[in-house]
Amino acid sequence: RMGYDGIKTALAASKGEKVEANVDTGANLVTKANMKDPKIDALLNPKLK
Repeated sequence: RMGYDGIKTALAASKGEKVEANVDTGANLVTKANMKDPKIDALLNPKLK
């Protein structure tokens, strides 16, 4: 999704459209301190069928 949003934003900017200075990509930084957090744990260990 990060690539798609980047291209979409770059294209809009090239057309002179107003774009946000920062775009939230939904990325998460995983550290030793937050590895046990349920949200991060779900990213690291997804429940697969």
